Amino acid sequence: MTKAIGSEARHDAVERARRFSPFLREALQARPELAECFLEEGSRAAIAAAQVEADGPLEVELRRARLGLALAIALGDLSGELELEEVTRHLSDFADQAIARALAAAVRERVADSEPAGIAVIALGKLGSCELNYSSDVDLLLLFDPARLPRRERDDSGEAAVRIARRMIEILQKRTADGYVARVDLRLRPSPEVTPIALPVNAAISHYESSALPWERAAFIRARAAAGDQALGRH
Repeated sequence: MTKAIGSEARHDAVERARRFSPFLREALQARPELAECFLEEGSRAAIAAAQVEADGPLEVELRRARLGLALAIALGDLSGELELEEVTRHLSDFADQAIARALAAAVRERVADSEPAGIAVIALGKLGSCELNYSSDVDLLLLFDPARLPRRERDDSGEAAVRIARRMIEILQKRTADGYVARVDLRLRPSPEVTPIALPVNAAISHYESSALPWERAAFIRARAAAGDQALGRH
């Protein structure tokens, strides 16, 4: 639960962020309104303000939100207003939302007005257990149902899934003038050296039931459906 702190602790947090962290110093320059919100209303209000959706390209919006959210959370962290579990939860929740929006955009770019049915994003590692930190990669497994994946009339389902996955990853991790949203790591998927970045769900299940190594099974201790087709992901 968010702690009640005084004005002095908030001002001290802003000053330490400005003096000792180049990243937060740049964030304070880019999003000064969030520092003001934090000083006047606290970290909860600043976190909410950082995530207000804005008009413009999704790539720009997500990067601006990520920068603002990192600033708001860090100020709450430095001031002692946020517990560690709140810090990691806020960072993980934003990652989930960003992945979901990037996936939906990637699907719609290929098949207009389609929803991301038949394709699921499984979160593993720190994101899977909602313990993401400020600089964590997001470990993901992308699975699809060939019978339900939105695709163009002549598209092969496997090729369509890979193209959607590549576009989702580009939206999230391409570095632009506004930075990036998240670094994506897909190396926890089955046999990453030979398999495509998006796998048919039945093929993945067969792998885990028959030939998965112990560490691959252990990775699912912290797995959860994070974005896309939630029913498919939970299955």
